[in-house]
Amino acid sequence: MHDGPARPPHPVRRPNRPSIIVDETMKTRLGSLLVLGFVLVTTSAAAAGIDLHRMWDDRCSGCHGHAGAFARQHLRVVDGRLVGHHPDRDMRRFLHNHYLAADEIDAVYAMLLAQAGSSARFKQQCGQCHGSASGFIRKSLVLRDGVLYGRTSDRPVHRFLEHHRGLSPDDAAFFTDVLTRVAHEVYRP
Repeated sequence: MHDGPARPPHPVRRPNRPSIIVDETMKTRLGSLLVLGFVLVTTSAAAAGIDLHRMWDDRCSGCHGHAGAFARQHLRVVDGRLVGHHPDRDMRRFLHNHYLAADEIDAVYAMLLAQAGSSARFKQQCGQCHGSASGFIRKSLVLRDGVLYGRTSDRPVHRFLEHHRGLSPDDAAFFTDVLTRVAHEVYRP
């Protein structure tokens, strides 16, 4: 005995809807395409935002040490250009030949250029309490719309530094600039 309405002997086709039959092979292919699409999107997004300091620590520091110390000891800035031991050598080409991805060469060049042209004041004056600038930034600071904020206080860093350890206004501005530059190297878009 059957309680429901009688079923027709064959599937009913609705006039304005095409019928799609999906077999297991098609399901597998669709699933593979979705996974591939997800991997491509997440990989390209991640590649665009590589933390330059982590990359240096993972791939370069074994031979070259800390990026800042390396840049200050082995590189110099001449007419706004980064120059190594061989002044006629193109440093971007050198970086390319040093196993950097093409989309990271300019970013690493800019990082080394900034470090070669600056002092190690953060390490000397702040490192005892805060460690490296990049480590401090990852742990304690966030970058929003180009402005650096304390992660827990949500206070702009420049305002905090105006009253930190007796820093002069010039020193507060200097350290704000250094931390903001490094934050852009850590939190890349």
